[in-house]
Amino acid sequence: MATIEDFRQLSDSDWLTLLIQSVKEEIVQGLRFPKFPQDTIQTNFVGSSGERALKEAYYFYDFLKREAVKAGASINKNYTILDFGTGWGRFLRFFWKDVSEKNLNGVDVDPVMIELCQSLGVPGNLQTIDPLGLLPYEDSSMDIILAYSVFTHLPENVHLNWMQEFKRVVRPGGIVAMTIEPRRFLEFVVALKHKTPENAWHAALQKFSDYAEQAIPLYDSGQLVYLPTGGGGCREPSVYGDAVCPISFLEKNWAPEFSIRSHIDDPKQFWQATVLLQRS
Repeated sequence: MATIEDFRQLSDSDWLTLLIQSVKEEIVQGLRFPKFPQDTIQTNFVGSSGERALKEAYYFYDFLKREAVKAGASINKNYTILDFGTGWGRFLRFFWKDVSEKNLNGVDVDPVMIELCQSLGVPGNLQTIDPLGLLPYEDSSMDIILAYSVFTHLPENVHLNWMQEFKRVVRPGGIVAMTIEPRRFLEFVVALKHKTPENAWHAALQKFSDYAEQAIPLYDSGQLVYLPTGGGGCREPSVYGDAVCPISFLEKNWAPEFSIRSHIDDPKQFWQATVLLQRS
């Protein structure tokens, strides 16, 4: 039986091919891959499943690695990585090739998802966190933190709580890669006002169409705009909804510890805007 060490030198695109193959085959080229949850679970958390979900994740994985190199952080097996809001372990599957399994970490506020990841065989050290809690890591212990579609759901007080924790646990020169909802998300919510909702998510957003329209000037002035849509279970509206964050909000609050190294707000590349910050 092969081990992950046999795949370290594989290109990222070839690794994606194997991950896609692992959706239907647990053992690929002699390596046992983590299993996948039911399609409905995948879709509920990331909006898609299987090959499509992996390809979407790959674009952000590729963005993170390319921009990190530009910032002088070329990921190797000794790097320590945290997937903040790991869900069903989509990104940990990608970084499994890049870093030692002992250096892979994932946290989520949902204990059910952490238990699911463990039952699926997702690699890494997986732990549950409280929505307004602390990270279970020592100061300056992480090289990379990724937060894909997480800060897009956090109200300002929760955002700032985790920002402080990131400032604490990321090493000097370390990287935080995240997505944020840009101004066009507010415009999208406003446009739902007189439409028949296509799904439950649109219906939830439509309730805030008037507020979103009124909040656009707030966004333009640099304020984070939060729609308390909630997500059920441990994701009550006070800690989870839809957050629209101007880049100026990050520049103001994450400084001076972090500086923005890359910001892409292009719907042809990513529906959410991508941001890479580096710890001074």
